[in-house]
This record gives sequence, C-alpha cells and structure tokens, in this order.
Amino acid sequence: MRKLRIYIAIATFDPLVGGAEMQAKAQGVALCKRGHDTTIVTFRHAKEWPSREVVSGLPVIRVAGKLLAERAKYPKSMQKLLYLLAQVVLGWTLWTQRHHYDVLHVYQLSLLALPATLVCRLARKPLIISVRSTGSGKLTRSLANVTLAVGPLDPTAPWLQVDGHTWIDGDLEPLKRMGKFFMDVTRSLLVQTRAVVVILSTRMKGYLATHDLLLPGVQLIPNGVDIDRFRPVYDEAMLRTRENTVICVSKFRYEKGNDVLLQAWHIVHKELPQAHLILVGAGPLQKHLQNMAEALQITESIEFAGLQSDVPAQLHRAGIAVLPSRWEGMPNAVLEGMACALACVATRVSGSEDIIQHGENGLLVESEDYEAMAQALLTLLRNPALARQYGRAARKTIEQDYSFDHITSTYIKLYQTVLGRREDRAAKGCI
Repeated sequence: MRKLRIYIAIATFDPLVGGAEMQAKAQGVALCKRGHDTTIVTFRHAKEWPSREVVSGLPVIRVAGKLLAERAKYPKSMQKLLYLLAQVVLGWTLWTQRHHYDVLHVYQLSLLALPATLVCRLARKPLIISVRSTGSGKLTRSLANVTLAVGPLDPTAPWLQVDGHTWIDGDLEPLKRMGKFFMDVTRSLLVQTRAVVVILSTRMKGYLATHDLLLPGVQLIPNGVDIDRFRPVYDEAMLRTRENTVICVSKFRYEKGNDVLLQAWHIVHKELPQAHLILVGAGPLQKHLQNMAEALQITESIEFAGLQSDVPAQLHRAGIAVLPSRWEGMPNAVLEGMACALACVATRVSGSEDIIQHGENGLLVESEDYEAMAQALLTLLRNPALARQYGRAARKTIEQDYSFDHITSTYIKLYQTVLGRREDRAAKGCI
C-alpha cells in the first residue's frame, strides 16, 4: 500500500478536548500506526503550549500564538480581527508546508475552510473537509439569552437564563455571521478545488443543502470508537449492582441538554427513588445544573463526577447511558456507551438517530421532551433484561460499523482515491 502524507487542520486541539479534537487525534494516531505520515496543524491558543510537539506519537504544529494567546484581554471587535489574522497565518503555514503533505484534511466547514481551499487551489492539492456539527438550526449567538427547559420550575428565575457563550453552534455559524459574500466565496472555492465534503450523519445532507453547500461527491463517514478500550464488562455481580445506575458523559453546555435530563430525572426519582444518576463532565452550566438539582430536590440521587480521564471505567459503573443533546454532529458519548454494551437513551438528533435503531439497540426521544426521556429511562430501569438486550445489540452495531479500525480504513481509501484522481488529472494536463 502506498504511504500517504496527511495534514489534518483543526482550529483547536489537545489540550483543548472536545468531540472533534478527540476524533482528529484518534484518526491521526491510527494513520501513523498504519505507516502513514500524519501531522496536526492547529492554532496556538496559549503561550505555554509549544509551537511544535509530538502528542501520542502524532506531530503537532501550532501557529499564530502571538495573535491568539492573549486576545481575550482585548475588545470583541479586536478579538475577531486577531482571529481572522490567525486564519491568514495558518493559511500561510499550509502554503509553506505544501511539499510535506499529499492531502489536506480540514476538520470543520468553518472559517478555516477559506485559507485551506485557497492554498489547495494554488498548490493543486486534494482537499477533504469534514462537517462536524449541524448546530441548532435556529439559535445563534446573537441572542442575548435563552431559558433552560424548566418543567415544573419558574421560567423567570434568573439562574435559568443562559447566554450564547454556553453553547457551540454548527460548523457554518462563523461563516454565516461573516455574511453572504463569504458564504458564496467559500462555496466557489470548494467547487474550484474539487473538495470532497465528508459528513458524519444523514441529517447533515439537509444542513448542507439548506446553505447551498451540498456539493457533488459528498461522503458519509461517521465517527469511530476504540472498541478495545471501550468494551463490555460481563461480570454478573457487577452487572447486577449497576442495574439502577444511569450515566451521562458530556460537557455541561446548553447544546448538550443536561438541564432536560435533570428534569427527566425528577420524574424518575419520584418513581424509582433507588435509581442513581452519574454526570461525568464540566462546563459553563455546572452551577446552573447544581442549582437545578437542588431546586428539584434530587441531589441525593445524583453524582457530579467532574472530568474523568478514564471514561471506560466510569461507563462500567452504570447499566444505562443517556445523552439528552439538543443538537449534535456524531456524538462520541453514544458510540462509547454502546461500545461498552450499555443500553442508550438519546435524542433524535444528528448522529444519534443513525447509530440507534429505536427499540432494537437503544431508545430515541425527541429533543427537549423531558417527559419522554423520563419514560424511556424508566422502561429500561424497570426491565434490566431489556436493557441488557439493547446493550448486546448496541455492541454488535459498533463492532460492525463504527470501530476505529473500520473508519480508518475508510479514510485511507478516500485519501487514496482523491490523490489518484488528482494525479490522473495532472497527467492529462487538466491542472
């Protein structure tokens, strides 16, 4: 097999960890293990971060530190200008490094797409852009605040109000805020570059179509999960002890819907006081959620476990996993829970609705419907045999379609295809 040289460009990377960052790192490491040269190019958001280092065997190049490291101390308008200048620096880096990679893979169809497409157009390099999130489809950061789903609580309570800094919207949101001109330029450059757009879920086709970016040759490649690290525990005694435990692994941000889960848990707690909920994560809404738990009088049944490095060990504490997201791209939390053979309850959002077949390997409910979520959780808590059945089916689904090994092979095939097309066109004098 031909040795590939891949550069993966992403706006944030380790030690800033989210779903996209986790997938970029895992993909890069997997490609390196397969013998392909893979490098991460990202922004240097803090002075203490080295401009170059190796993370888990993966070379990382960080740029624009002088522009970004202290931009938070400036007014918003200046912060935006500095970030735009950082895009130029990253583009220049990709241009100067053009002889070191065969294919450029950009994580997120965002502002980063502009310098990436321009560089690939001039350098005649194949470009792949992955769409990571569809966003809400209705909310934008221009809104001053939104009210958390309140159920039995007073919707006017000040502590239930949250602003736009508590969520991250879809990939295209930064470009949309720049205006129609930048959206049109982005589309034009993508077409000229013959970029291949990768989506994570079927719903993302509609997201791209809405913004006139459903280009020819869109590829659906979902996220993957390490099925050796995330694996089931079959100890019968442990399985019995965790039947009444539900776990949610997510950031405490508005889009993750943890507030909806707590209101669902208020109902669950009334019906099954012995049930226990573990929340693994942290984020800007942590205080809101703790206040909500107190107001709903459910604190004794909830554990705020904080950030945890050993996520599989946390998942092994529960028999059921839940993800109450308002929107997603392709949630790692669902993949990881299912890989551990947990019965999962999730909302009908991008990604989750592809992975989970309702009533076969998990349960789906509508976003923000805390009553339906409560009933789904009660169904599984009251029927441990059904939860185990869903869990076994979930593990089988992951093994068949979502293992890192399978997803990495799919990407390698795509890289080879786009590179072969580019070389064929060059041989024919088309570029």
